[in-house]
Amino acid sequence: MTTILDNIRRLVERLAPAPVCDDCLTERVDPTATEDIRTAIGELTVTRGFDRIRDACSLCGEHKMVIRKLK
Repeated sequence: MTTILDNIRRLVERLAPAPVCDDCLTERVDPTATEDIRTAIGELTVTRGFDRIRDACSLCGEHKMVIRKLK
């Protein structure tokens, strides 16, 4: 069974190295699981190979906190 963390990781890796914001991740993974998604993003943030910065989201174009997979 895939988890929210697995789904977020796959989406971020597929978009790499383009950054994606929390709102776009929530919208695409599970709009009803906002807190679970924020928790999963926090877990990825401390995982080697992922970076959390303030930048423009590759999906919505808004300038805010994003996560990306480093290449």
